[in-house]
Amino acid sequence: MRGESAWILSIGEMNGIILPRNHFTWHQFWDKIRANHSGRVHMAKKAPQLGKLAPLYNFFLNPYSDARFTRCPQCEGKTGQKKVPLLIHVDPHYPINLNYTCRYCAKCDLLIAHQNEIEGNLYQMFMKLTPEAVGHDYLVLGTTEKAYWKEGVNHPHAPTELLDNLHGFKHRLNFEREGSWLPDEPASKPTVPMEPSNSVDNVKEAQKLVAKMQASLPIWARAGRDLLKVLRKKGFPIGSRQTLPISSVFYGGDEMGIACDITPPEKRKQAVVCSLTQLEIVGKTPLADEMRAYQEKRRKKLAQLPDSTPGSFTITRK
Repeated sequence: MRGESAWILSIGEMNGIILPRNHFTWHQFWDKIRANHSGRVHMAKKAPQLGKLAPLYNFFLNPYSDARFTRCPQCEGKTGQKKVPLLIHVDPHYPINLNYTCRYCAKCDLLIAHQNEIEGNLYQMFMKLTPEAVGHDYLVLGTTEKAYWKEGVNHPHAPTELLDNLHGFKHRLNFEREGSWLPDEPASKPTVPMEPSNSVDNVKEAQKLVAKMQASLPIWARAGRDLLKVLRKKGFPIGSRQTLPISSVFYGGDEMGIACDITPPEKRKQAVVCSLTQLEIVGKTPLADEMRAYQEKRRKKLAQLPDSTPGSFTITRK
């Protein structure tokens, strides 16, 4: 986050993790992927074996924003939902482990991810954290075990561990529209990142609140109970009633919501960024009431999502 050598851990309620960067080893890994991947994948193409774990799932990245595939495009049976950590490479050297809810057909062992939602999540995640990566090519490499993803929530994994913990896909499938199966796609237009259909926040409203907060900095707050426990484990001697200044704020997408820099003044070697939902707002100004309303609305929405977790904080080396 601050400089090329930063290790970035972005943990939000929707569980997107930007893994640590190691330019030499990761570029070697990506060169291997490029050598085995020819670009557009057509129906039933054998996926290159990228990971050392057994391949899992047939995979389809759905490019049609108006098709949700509640029925399997292969067997026409009803699909369910399956939340899995997808390991995504964003060119040139950004590996992402995104806990994402796919459509799933058990009969065909077919996992379907929606391209517009994936790109929406990547756009929101990178826009503030690493803007230079926005719009770069990406590839969904495979899946990781849920336990491996959970370990990375608090302790980012090194890139050298990725191959050992990656399940590649059995096949990469591509289903194309034919005849009257689905309406024709509209004429191509300039690509505009789309807000995921399952967004937790109203992005425009959240960004308006961010602008108001930026104009009112510093804002004082206290660490919530969950955040307080983690900070103490990380060596931050924070008191339960200690107030911390919010020194900067930005919108971190659905993964983090409104993100606040609350780095304690006495700890200057590490930066601490957390979701606004992890803070207790001090005072009763109109802006404080608006911030509390945002927190309450976001918590209620998160409670309705499967596998939602409360953690949403980042600790990075400056």
